[in-house]
Amino acid sequence: MTDYSKSNQLFLGFDLSTQQLKIIVTNEHLDPLQTYHVEFDSQFKDKYGIHKGVITGDEGEIVSPVAMWLDAIDFLFTQMKDDGFPFEKVVGISGSGQQHGSVYWSHEANNELENLKPDSNLSEQLKDAFSWEMSPNWQDHSTLPEAKAFHDAVGKENLAKITGSRAHLRFTGLQIRKFITRTHGKDYNSTSRISLVSSFVTSVLLGKIAELEQSDACGMNVYDINKSDYSDELLAVAAGVHTKIDGVSKDDPKYQKSIDELKEKLGPIKPITYEASGSIADYFVKKYGFSKKCNVYSFTGDNLATILSLPLQPNDCLISLGTSTTVLLITENYQPSSQYHLFKHPTMPNHYMGMICYSNGALARERARDEINKKHNIEDHKSWDKFDEILDKSSDFDGKLGIYFPIGEIVPQAPAQTIRAVLNKKSDDGYEVVACDLDTNGFKIDDDALAIVESQTLSCRLRAGPMLSKSGYRKDDPKADANSDASSKANELYQQVTKRFGKLYTDGKEQNVDTLTARPNKCYYAGGASNNLSIIHKMGQIFGPVNGNFKVEIPNACALGGAYKASWSYECEQKKEFIGYDEYIKKLFDTDAELGGFKVDDKWLEYFDGVGMLAKMEENLLKTE
Repeated sequence: MTDYSKSNQLFLGFDLSTQQLKIIVTNEHLDPLQTYHVEFDSQFKDKYGIHKGVITGDEGEIVSPVAMWLDAIDFLFTQMKDDGFPFEKVVGISGSGQQHGSVYWSHEANNELENLKPDSNLSEQLKDAFSWEMSPNWQDHSTLPEAKAFHDAVGKENLAKITGSRAHLRFTGLQIRKFITRTHGKDYNSTSRISLVSSFVTSVLLGKIAELEQSDACGMNVYDINKSDYSDELLAVAAGVHTKIDGVSKDDPKYQKSIDELKEKLGPIKPITYEASGSIADYFVKKYGFSKKCNVYSFTGDNLATILSLPLQPNDCLISLGTSTTVLLITENYQPSSQYHLFKHPTMPNHYMGMICYSNGALARERARDEINKKHNIEDHKSWDKFDEILDKSSDFDGKLGIYFPIGEIVPQAPAQTIRAVLNKKSDDGYEVVACDLDTNGFKIDDDALAIVESQTLSCRLRAGPMLSKSGYRKDDPKADANSDASSKANELYQQVTKRFGKLYTDGKEQNVDTLTARPNKCYYAGGASNNLSIIHKMGQIFGPVNGNFKVEIPNACALGGAYKASWSYECEQKKEFIGYDEYIKKLFDTDAELGGFKVDDKWLEYFDGVGMLAKMEENLLKTE
């Protein structure tokens, strides 16, 4: 039994994901005290006919029953009550929901939310609160026609410039267009409001429909990030009345009426704030014993909540090394691209979260490992020992890289393929990149170990560069002229690499001196492969963060980020001032040692040729879709 007697204030962090609902309890010192969770399949499979939390339909449709989420909230709160949990000590709640999912409220919704009775459960009382009982899941890929419509309307790069992302099949704007024009037109007419999953949970806890949270709203493809408002043209696409796509004239009364209706259904979006969305609904006060003074703070998206679980500062990168590779970074630069995502930061005004998602991560490395083990007759073909030995023996960049895509890649968009290449010196100044097969041009199977880690990291470095602040070149780098200033050294490096390779492009955009010479502040490594020190040491050498590399374990990151957000918001309200979130959260970690800091030889300078080589491989050798 957890001892809560020494805690005066408690905070709850929710994480509503595809397969479970998790609630984490923290105190005023940000200590995680207890975690509760319910797996949907184990508890609700028979009632809702789900598998892995979802129902799979035709043509790529993947949805979740909204009532199941209501049951999960009651289930966990009942479990907590049975455990004797002191609900009366909870002063703040926040959390996260799976990004891009949408919930469709009926015209009866607000009335039902406002009149919840403690003697019945949520799903029974809110059975008429939804115009559609399902919510599209992030795995849904039934919206190919809608993605084409959004891109045809404004262009892929322009859509990214406006909304922070190109059209993705899971994004809310596409799902709404499908809902209106193809599948649920009648239900749309019966819809009073549309929530994201994050604002849906906020609404239930408040007992009234909550506004969309600004950072999560960036994942809809209808929100103009620079203007901090909806884009009427993109709303027209979502509503099925776009002049070019749907043939509806702007002079047609239907055009503006449809835009205004959708804007009203989505509701206003409040700028990033620490202020509470309201106090918890009476239902939870009477049924579970919450204090009426318990505040509910806006929930955000799951990836956005993840960055709140660590003391990330501007220019910090979090690299998650799982089946896929995901890079999350904090930036003041709004430099959008169709190849990655930019969202408003959920707690730091005038900052953004950049997100780069690669399909090929662990699978590609594991295939390279297996082939190396096969060559060396290693009985345990899943052993990393030989692979790591090769990495650990490597020193400087040796001019061998590869594009290793065992499955289709989304960054850059490309079909499955493997391309190996070597770097040949044509003259004193010029270099050429030559594609080769194994056992040609000196490229052996063992070289795949180094080449795959280098190539994956260089891809991250190339794409993170435009989002990072201007040159982060370290003045104290021992390989630099101690008297040279950072910008002149950066310019020298840029001139050198472009002289050798010519102009460099990534995803169709030219790299410049700032993008090629920007360095992260700190790099944090999480996920399965972060446990392989050989891999993350090599990655740290290539990234070259100014203030160190850190291996971190962040179990329950989304829920923890939610609890920290609630705690920070509460503190700001008590002091009646905006406290910098990065400064507030830093008090969690007194030393770098607590964050798993590790030392590497900085090879950032030596990998400039690798940067140029990979850019040329992608430009000239990659087969794109």
